[in-house]
Amino acid sequence: MKNLFLFSALFLMLMACGSSKEFTAQDDLAYQNLKDLVDSQSLVIISNSASPFASAAFSRVANSNILGPGNNANNIDITTNANKLTIKGDSIQGYLPYFGEQNFGSGGYGSNKTSIEFDDIPKDYVVTHDDQKHAVEIRLKIDDKYRNSEHYDMMITLYPNMKSIIRVQSTTRTSIEYTGRVSRLEDKGE
Repeated sequence: MKNLFLFSALFLMLMACGSSKEFTAQDDLAYQNLKDLVDSQSLVIISNSASPFASAAFSRVANSNILGPGNNANNIDITTNANKLTIKGDSIQGYLPYFGEQNFGSGGYGSNKTSIEFDDIPKDYVVTHDDQKHAVEIRLKIDDKYRNSEHYDMMITLYPNMKSIIRVQSTTRTSIEYTGRVSRLEDKGE
């Protein structure tokens, strides 16, 4: 009896792992619209929260309530902070507020440029469509706008509900992730 129960539980677990989500025609249409948006290379991402890598030192600082009410070392509301990542043609421009630790004195003394900023043509720009998850992933490498020694490896994941996740790894800072929304870039008659 014990073996029958064990085999039944194992069978149910395997069935749950092996089943994949069935997408509706509406889901497929939303996914195709997202792929078309990414292919247009005319999009903007506005983030509403930041999730820095919470090292012990950063956690101690965050626990002092310096980040404001409702925020903690793992999740910081940035809806009132200026932030934007824009893909227009082959160029990418971004301004993302940074929370975390900087290494090697990266910014220099007296520098007021503490955010993640870039405005350039990225290196190694790769778009991948994950048809199983209905997600689009963009990977790229780009240099900081003001700090010659700082380079970013970025992974942007976009979903058909227009949710976005931006993961940033830096050569001189701890990693950080931003969650927000993607939309079509509105051309202002440029």
